[in-house]
Amino acid sequence: MSDDRLPFFGDEQGPTDEPGADAPDSADAKAPDETAAAAAPAKPRRGRKRLRDRWLLLTVLGLITAMILGVAGVGAYYTKSALDGMNQVKREPGLIDLSYEGRPAEVPVAEGEKYPPLNIALMGTDQRTTAERGRSDVLMILHISGDRKSAYLISLPRDYWVPIPGHGTAKINAAYSWGGAALSVKTVEQLLNVPIDHTALINFEGFVNVIDSIGGVSVYNNHASTIDGVHFPEGQVELNDGQTALLFVRNRYGLPNHDFDRTQRQRDVIKAVVEKLLSRGVLTSPETFRDAVTSLGSNFTVDEGLTNEKIIELGMQMRITSGSQIRSMMAPWSGYGTSRDGQAYVEVDQAKIKLLAEALRNDTMDTYQR
Repeated sequence: MSDDRLPFFGDEQGPTDEPGADAPDSADAKAPDETAAAAAPAKPRRGRKRLRDRWLLLTVLGLITAMILGVAGVGAYYTKSALDGMNQVKREPGLIDLSYEGRPAEVPVAEGEKYPPLNIALMGTDQRTTAERGRSDVLMILHISGDRKSAYLISLPRDYWVPIPGHGTAKINAAYSWGGAALSVKTVEQLLNVPIDHTALINFEGFVNVIDSIGGVSVYNNHASTIDGVHFPEGQVELNDGQTALLFVRNRYGLPNHDFDRTQRQRDVIKAVVEKLLSRGVLTSPETFRDAVTSLGSNFTVDEGLTNEKIIELGMQMRITSGSQIRSMMAPWSGYGTSRDGQAYVEVDQAKIKLLAEALRNDTMDTYQR
């Protein structure tokens, strides 16, 4: 399987109550192969099922794609639809701190390029009520190269055992609980020694609504499974609505490789949605285009610096025309550990994380090998 498919969604059941308290799956679970391996997922507490906040990179790339189409002059209606979608995006202060002491230096423009690389933190949270902040059960970095011809989606395991500024060492998903998006971003910046330019949050309704608006997608299913009474046979399957697609991507039980098979399903669905968004059936239907773009925007919250003008500017810079220019990977990990207070966690591969940090800072992700 190629690495241009994108992993997104978390467990289908609720988290434990304390930050960082989830335990990863046992270390004897094996990934099908090194390049497709995800770090050990957290084992969910049995009980109440939830739909989790997702649909990250698609939202960003979907909006950027819409900007490219609209600004490039596809037509006045498409331009208006794209702008309507951007106007649905919520801007929130405090999602990112650009001025704290010790923040990594800005990345310079590489020789021969017009722009510096861009890094955007993408988060989905497990907030249960409006009265609590919850934790970031999905945390990814979208790295866009300086030449704007490549994008890299880097997943950070929710159980990554890392230093969290002001709180000692803990699972990385606890940062959101303790200090919101700003502390999560600061934690990532200190881990990777690169500045994060923008932050984006998304809720799961974006997944359901976008699938519905484009009329479903078709994907190849490698392993037959049944969840909540819905059977997905091996082979080509039609996911005709968002709720069915959500069932397909959130299940890992009964699959031979557990979470690794689930993340493959997620990648397949994401790629199918991106391809559908770029298909003639969507681009030649003004109404479908409008519904898809406005569904994206209304489920999207970004930092105040990611204005409509910034999105348009980035859209005009982008040179990504196919899925082959988008790669996904897991941040390097070396195994499993247990903290003094009994928390099971995913260990950072210290040697390889330095290589990743260098590639991000030097804009050499095209030659980076995990």
